[in-house]
This record gives sequence, C-alpha cells and structure tokens, in this order.
Amino acid sequence: MNAAEIDDSYRWETTYSGADGTDRIDSGTGRFGKADTLTGRTCDTFVEVGTALFDLQCDEVTEGHFYDVLDARIEGRLEPEIPVRRVALVVRDGAGAEKVSLAADLVYRTVTGEAIDHYREQLAEWERRDTARRSRRARATARQSPGPKAVSADPGLRQVVGTLRVEADTVRDEIFTPDHCREQLALAENTVSAAMGAEQAARDRGDEVEAAYARAYVNRWKPRIDRWASMLELTLEAYMDADAVDTLADRIANLPMPPAGAERPEDRPA
Repeated sequence: MNAAEIDDSYRWETTYSGADGTDRIDSGTGRFGKADTLTGRTCDTFVEVGTALFDLQCDEVTEGHFYDVLDARIEGRLEPEIPVRRVALVVRDGAGAEKVSLAADLVYRTVTGEAIDHYREQLAEWERRDTARRSRRARATARQSPGPKAVSADPGLRQVVGTLRVEADTVRDEIFTPDHCREQLALAENTVSAAMGAEQAARDRGDEVEAAYARAYVNRWKPRIDRWASMLELTLEAYMDADAVDTLADRIANLPMPPAGAERPEDRPA
C-alpha cells in the first residue's frame, strides 16, 4: 500500500460489551470517496465515518432486540435478555493512528401494546404476500399442463406457452411488488421530512443534543429514499417485462389448431 492509499483509507474497530460481561469485537476498513461496505455511505472525514458506523451499529443492536422481544411476546416465549450493554468504536487512519472514538451505554426501546398490535399487522401483511407468492407458483405449475386454454393451441407449442407463463411469474416472484416499494419510499420520505423538522425545531430551542439526534435520523434514512426510488423503478421495469412475456404466451396459446393432416411448423424440415 503506497502513501496515497494510506492517506485515503481508514480502519475501524467496534467492541460490543455484553450484559453477561463478555466482549465481541468487529472490525473493517474503508476508503474516503467510496461507499463503505457496512453503512453504504460515502464519507470524506473520520468524523463522518465514525458517526455513520456508530449510529448504524447501535441501531442494529437495539432494534434487533426490540423485534426479538416482539416475536417472543407474540409467540408466548420467554423474552430474551438484553444482549449488549455498551458499544465502543475507534476509527483509525491508514497508518493506525486513532482519529475518532465513540462510546455509549445502550438504551433499549420499551415494547408497548401498541407496538405489538402494529407488529401483528405487519406479520399479517407479510403472510398475505407470501400466500400470494405461493399462489403464483401454483398457477405457474398448473399452466405447464395442458388445460382449457391450451386445447386450442398447437400441441407442439403447449410447452412453449407453459415455459413463458413460468418465466413471467418467476420475474414477478423474484422482486418486490410496486406497491411495497411505494410504501417503503413514502415511509423513508416521511421519516426524513419529520426528522428535518425536528432538527430545525431543536436548533431553534438551542437544544444541540436533540438536533444531533434528529440529524442522525436524517443521515440514516436519506439513503433509503434513493434505494427505494431505484427499487421502484426496477420493479416497474420487471413487471412490464413479465407482462410482455405473458402477452406473448397469450398470442401463442390462441393460435388456431392446424387442419387435420396439415404440416405443423415443428414438422417442417430445417
């Protein structure tokens, strides 16, 4: 590694102090001007690297525990203990010199009855989507067998039609639905808007701590807007492609049967 590469690089090490007294250490490297492999953010300073990593790592622990507790309550199991008591992060330059250090005792969200009800609704929606996916697979499998729609098609083309049906359903099944992408995009946009409003209100009050907390939300959620906007565009393209395949299958399936004794396309010599 040459001097320029050292100047552009950073290293980080995070220590998770467990509630049981044990420690777990994670580490990684990155380069200024390039998206970090963990956070996805492109940073230009050590402070930006540290705050992005620290916010994400603390959030992953506390939010993960929050949903573990929700699952336990809904399933009637014993709630899990708090996994991590404290998180400490050190960011160093390429030569190993310490540049930024952050540490905090974690505060976990309280699981309320309202949160449990909302989570039940989310689970029901996920189950509905999973049922829809299974239904699409079943329909795709059924289309592979000669059915009422395929009777009028040339027997030699039935397999082609079935293959096209499966292809179209597979494209839809491999990606989010457009409605899901729109919902997540709206959630990200609303969260950023609310956080920016909270940040400005906090600054107006002179509460820099609350303003920094709100800014962390903005920084964390802004990339999600770009991701879900891109995902929505890709999803719409995929659904249009799948519709085109279905249309082709319909055209082939509706081809008239050849007269008895007539030469079929697949019987013609090459």
